[in-house]
This record gives sequence, C-alpha cells and structure tokens, in this order.
Amino acid sequence: MKVQNLLSQILLEKEREDRNFTGLEFNVRDKGVVMNYKYDDDATAVDVHRPRYDKDPEVLNLGTFEELKPLLYEKNVPFKERRDDFM
Repeated sequence: MKVQNLLSQILLEKEREDRNFTGLEFNVRDKGVVMNYKYDDDATAVDVHRPRYDKDPEVLNLGTFEELKPLLYEKNVPFKERRDDFM
C-alpha cells in the first residue's frame, strides 16, 4: 500500500506545471534509501517574490525501494540509483 501511495505522489509531482520535474535520485545506503525529487534548474519562469520550494526527500527501506523500481520503469519515470561508498 505504501508503494502505491508513493507512486501516486511521484506521478502527481511529474504532472505539475509550476515545476519542471526531471526525475528521481535514489541514494542507497546500508540501512535505507533516500529518494530526492530532481527538477530542471531553469530559473526564468520562477516568480522572484516566491522562494522555490522543492518536494522534501523521502526515506525508504530497501524493500519498498525494490518494490517501487519496476513501477517506475512501467510508468516511464526517470530515476538514477546511486550507491556511493564513503571513506
């Protein structure tokens, strides 16, 4: 159920007209995944009187992430999966 709710939030964000959603970035760690929404940095259409507010990152467990990935492929939502190792 959580995966379906998350997918519907992503699809709503993708269809917004006030921001140019370009995809998702997943930062995979040992104990979880941080999902960030990515937007086009084109600042020409931004109202200078309203600060830009992007959607907050979501923290997922590894199981939820693995359930979400095939649904993102199915709905043609672009995403990048990062598994950076830090020293």
